[in-house]
Amino acid sequence: MKMITAEPAPTGSALLSQAMAVLRAGQDRAETTITLIPAENSLWPPVRLPMLADLAGRYMFENDPDPQAGDWNFPAARASAWLETGLAVPLLRRLADAPFVNVRPLSGLHAMQMVVAALGGIPGSGTVACLSADQGGHYATAGIVTRLGHRVVQLPGTGQHGPDLEQVADLCAEHRPALVYLDQCHALNPFDTAPIAAAVRSSSPATKVHVDISHTLGLVLGGAVANPLDGGADSISASTHKSFPGPQKGVIATRDADLHQRFALVQPQFVSNHHFGAVAALGLALAAFADQAGSYAQTAVTNAQTLGKHLAHAGWDMHGAEYGYTRTHQLWAEVPGVARQIAAGRLYDAGVNVNWLTDLPVTRMGLRLGLAEAAWIGLRPADMADLSAIMAAAVTGERPAGELAHATAALRRRVPAYPFTPVLDPRTAGDAAAVLGSVTAEFAR
Repeated sequence: MKMITAEPAPTGSALLSQAMAVLRAGQDRAETTITLIPAENSLWPPVRLPMLADLAGRYMFENDPDPQAGDWNFPAARASAWLETGLAVPLLRRLADAPFVNVRPLSGLHAMQMVVAALGGIPGSGTVACLSADQGGHYATAGIVTRLGHRVVQLPGTGQHGPDLEQVADLCAEHRPALVYLDQCHALNPFDTAPIAAAVRSSSPATKVHVDISHTLGLVLGGAVANPLDGGADSISASTHKSFPGPQKGVIATRDADLHQRFALVQPQFVSNHHFGAVAALGLALAAFADQAGSYAQTAVTNAQTLGKHLAHAGWDMHGAEYGYTRTHQLWAEVPGVARQIAAGRLYDAGVNVNWLTDLPVTRMGLRLGLAEAAWIGLRPADMADLSAIMAAAVTGERPAGELAHATAALRRRVPAYPFTPVLDPRTAGDAAAVLGSVTAEFAR
């Protein structure tokens, strides 16, 4: 009988070597490709530094901006606390035009859980109204509401133009929901919050209206999409890595001190370590974003509208033609005669990363494209003709994928890198280099 000898397990050193090679290969590809995934964005390199620094492994429980205040029973983050209390929190307050913000959620869905727990009423008796998939609602919302012990009712209406207002008023009169949660994650045409909030309050004044702006946070902070707080929403929440070019994190904002306190009260049950490194990175991202928020947000929308026009001219089926294909950073596309997975695979081979889905409103199956990252890394509306030509040739296979990948890399190289970010003065650049150098030296020690 032939003996089978097991291969020796690879050593940790060998696995680390392989891991570093994979990291390098991924980084090399990222620098020569263009990502059109609306749920992702690119971090400006200085924003990544806090997640490399020592503070990324530390707890930070304090809320006081004075690092000398508090008991500091976890003092290792004390020297870096300002990055949250003096940078991230004040900048988010200013840009969101909300005096009360919470940067402790770990993600957009985590923020959703905190909001539902805080505002959804007593578990077992509270009712939460939310959007259906046909209205662009998030796939997980109803399930999260149910798991937290609340009853779900869906807001009446279909399509991309908002719930039926008369029926919303009737639903609220009948069910008296504690919370109406508007989570339009698939959004070509953002809802106008004001008439929805008015319809809710006309029949159920105690109901809270919350808007999840995860996909449009950067557009809201930049003024290209209306702030739901101005339209009567009681609170908003978002992830911070989609149209906003920040780390993967979650935030909540409100103008209501009582709601802010309610969010703070549920926080200890949902989060202990809120990933201080990511919060510090969020602070740097907000600082990088602040001075050109408006021009960036408008460029992202115009990029999407322009690419939509070019792809429609190339024969793609583009949704939303009646309002210029989009009013956000998103586009929904179908390629006649080419299955969505095949189209996405061919685009990947051509150096263009896209998102294919099976739950888009109206169309269900198709490509969901996003142009926020393209704007952040430097592409302009004038570049959309070349990008469209690469994409159209890729899905039809009329040009070799390798040739198209070179064209994508050339397009990426010809644009200025991160044009909306500040030019670092010598001292700031020196401090950034010192942080990176310290990490590198520690690694090599």
